[in-house]
Amino acid sequence: MNDLKKTKGKEITFKNVLVGTGKSKEEIKKAKLKGHGIIAKDKSGKLVDTIEGHTYGKKEVDAVVAKLLAKK
Repeated sequence: MNDLKKTKGKEITFKNVLVGTGKSKEEIKKAKLKGHGIIAKDKSGKLVDTIEGHTYGKKEVDAVVAKLLAKK
């Protein structure tokens, strides 16, 4: 994610949130994830995509970023 923050950080806001902090549990539930993963929302807060778990690669993350950029 750090590389993406450097290259796409002006276009997309990236947040790393620990499960259990803030409203993370509610967000996970609303996104219909089992426990943790990526929750991608547009500027208005509408869910764009999710990725379950924390074993995903660059290809999957790049696909989510592309979806977010397409929503701009």
